[in-house]
Amino acid sequence: MVPNLYLSGYPVIMKLLIFRIVLLSIVVSQALMGQNVDNLRSQRDLLLKEIANTNKLLQDKRSTRESAFQQVQVIAREVSVREQLLASLEQEISLIDQSLEFNQLQINKLEVDLNAIKQEYALLIQDTYKRRNALEELAFFMSANGFSEAYRRYRLLKEYSQYRQNQGRILKDSQDKLRALLQDIKAQRDQKEKSLQELEREYRLLENSRREKNRLVTNLQKEEQWLLTNLRAKEKQAKDLENRILEYIRTASVSNLGTDFKDFAGKLIWPVSSGVIVNRFGEHEHPVLKNVTIKNNGIDIQSVAGDDVFAVHMGEVSRVVAIPGYNTAVIVRHGTFLTVYANMREVAVKQGQSVNAGTILGKVYKETGQANGVLHFEIWNGNQKLDPAKWLRP
Repeated sequence: MVPNLYLSGYPVIMKLLIFRIVLLSIVVSQALMGQNVDNLRSQRDLLLKEIANTNKLLQDKRSTRESAFQQVQVIAREVSVREQLLASLEQEISLIDQSLEFNQLQINKLEVDLNAIKQEYALLIQDTYKRRNALEELAFFMSANGFSEAYRRYRLLKEYSQYRQNQGRILKDSQDKLRALLQDIKAQRDQKEKSLQELEREYRLLENSRREKNRLVTNLQKEEQWLLTNLRAKEKQAKDLENRILEYIRTASVSNLGTDFKDFAGKLIWPVSSGVIVNRFGEHEHPVLKNVTIKNNGIDIQSVAGDDVFAVHMGEVSRVVAIPGYNTAVIVRHGTFLTVYANMREVAVKQGQSVNAGTILGKVYKETGQANGVLHFEIWNGNQKLDPAKWLRP
């Protein structure tokens, strides 16, 4: 009997090939979705770390106006971070839902295809069993017209034999992959349930933080005149600092140290060991006063009182100056770039000194009556002010 490869073998080959392509597409899709979820979880870990820092700063419950204003700034940041955290959780749940739906559709299709392959493979085994007599294959080989046809039949029989041996393994591997996919779906459902519980918990915590922020803001709005006076003083101090920096830029030469600063966007170490950005770069609304905007040439980082201040990159200390309202400021040059560290005390460096990333410049200054200290940090490139938050490591 001539082996019926065209009727039985080839359709199975084609279906198994399609089956394996579908499996590969599932694996690739799973990898991409898994990567997106992992990225979200990494971002969430950073957000949770920042929330922990804000909670640490909120432990001091002094009742002065200055301390209350600091608390408003910190808790406003906490609310913002918790909102980002909730958005991240909602996005993760959405991705899990998409992955579950996609995987279930693919599993349904694979189960149908796999069942068809099993049936055809069973027919192939039956066909092989019927032609198990070696004499039949020998007769098929010997009845060829000439050597070329005999060789083709020989190759056909050999490939057919190899094909029969491989199909069992391929079928088993495919079934294993299908079982693994079903296990992944169970794990995804478990993760979705866990994420939903975390989402519910974070909603409660966010509402608590919002209520506390509203309470503090309401109390501070009674101090509108003090807040306005304080704001005007801060604006004048910021302008004085800006003028000193611009004057220095006009007269100073470029440093040969830290010329690779431009390559460290998003990679610079933080200038304090533990802190929260309470006043971001640029123009934005005042945290308490309505219809009032504030402008910041850098960022303000609230930190525990007495925290060390670190150089964020290799460079040269160009100036150590006293600035009214900012106590002592240290300016470090890195090629054409400048980093400015203001509101410091116990400065540990002097003008002309070379520093590395992590060199202690001094300590954060704490105003009388305030719970914690605030470091003002700026980055300049020539006359251009840059957003330091975009340069610091997440």
